[in-house]
Amino acid sequence: MIRLLKNEHMKIFLKKGSWALAIGLAVICFVMALFMKKMLAGAGVEENYLGFLSFSTGFLGMLPFFTVAIAGAIVASEFERGTIKFLLIRKATRSKVLLSKYITTVLFSVYIVLLYFFLSVFLGMLLFGFQNAAESGPLLTTALIDYGDCLIETIITATFAFMLSAVFRSTVLSVGLTFIILLAAKSAVQLLAHYDVAWGRFLLFSNTGFGQYARGNVPLFEGMSPLFTLLVLLFHFISFLGLAWAAFVKRDVAN
Repeated sequence: MIRLLKNEHMKIFLKKGSWALAIGLAVICFVMALFMKKMLAGAGVEENYLGFLSFSTGFLGMLPFFTVAIAGAIVASEFERGTIKFLLIRKATRSKVLLSKYITTVLFSVYIVLLYFFLSVFLGMLLFGFQNAAESGPLLTTALIDYGDCLIETIITATFAFMLSAVFRSTVLSVGLTFIILLAAKSAVQLLAHYDVAWGRFLLFSNTGFGQYARGNVPLFEGMSPLFTLLVLLFHFISFLGLAWAAFVKRDVAN
């Protein structure tokens, strides 16, 4: 399994697209820091790195889209390039091959979130400093909750794209469908919550964040609880991975 994981990591980090994603994320974070610095300077207000870290959480919603590009291609690209036959003639079973790809997908999701976090902290320290940081402890707590929610959403989104990649064997289709469904689902959840439609609580993107409970906020829908959210997430995880496994292992993938 370790060898398979190393192989999958090598495939990802040798791709120019992966580095383009990382560089693009760094550029976005840098531009945000400069924009905030200029705005605060114009207003004569001082801020510290925790203030910028808190500000950066407003853009966490873009991180799932970064992982979709990798998750949607990690299985499908093997079929498109014709390398799947060489991959399956090895001693490892199909289940292990698929598992190694999924673990790599999850790890890449973690890498993206951590990269954005450390970039935000580093640029915050570089451009805003540490003044009054001891008094900004609540900002750090709130930011960490937001990053935790983002990590959950990023992993579940990547899992969905991974499933589509295994089922449809098309990078364009899996990435495109994930983008469309992600945008539509988030809008639908807000609409259903606005009109208090009870069955909306069973939707995946009504349950991608535990922050609503950690902050003591009223949940999006009546009847939701941390246990309910956990069960909904587990149901979707199992469903997505089950479909991916059936498509990759049970179907004739060699032709």
